Amino acid sequence: MNTRGYQQYKQQSLNTMTPGELLLLVLDELVKRLLRGDLALQQQDYALFDASIDRCIAIVRYLDDTLDRKYEISRELHRLYEFFSYDLNRIKIGRNQEELNRLRPLIVDLRDTFRIAERNVAEQNGANATSSLSGPRHIPDTDSGIPGLDTGGRNVYGHSYS
Repeated sequence: MNTRGYQQYKQQSLNTMTPGELLLLVLDELVKRLLRGDLALQQQDYALFDASIDRCIAIVRYLDDTLDRKYEISRELHRLYEFFSYDLNRIKIGRNQEELNRLRPLIVDLRDTFRIAERNVAEQNGANATSSLSGPRHIPDTDSGIPGLDTGGRNVYGHSYS
């Protein structure tokens, strides 16, 4: 397999996504890591569980760091992300399956809410138009594996990427 070609394809795919789609991609990764952590805990693979929850915490921190605090929604999302981070740390320390099962639907609901919002924006702009939230963007690779977003300073559902 030509991995360089695949990497170029992957980079091009990310570069053509709207900021809202990129936000959904990050949230999808968060849900995937939660599921992976859940399975690892069930199988008593604690190293994978810890790594999965650590990645979840990093993603939540990334989402919180990209909030543009001048918007009221950002302040509310900050409080929500703070709760997620606190709960994820508790889940990791206690290896608590019950808490993980309680937290996961909250994060899935948040992702689904952003998905509906992105769909509504796209519908308002017409079938052939891209999201009004789109703008110039560059996706550099980061050590954490979480894409950094540059949307020319535009606000995406309270997240500001610059």
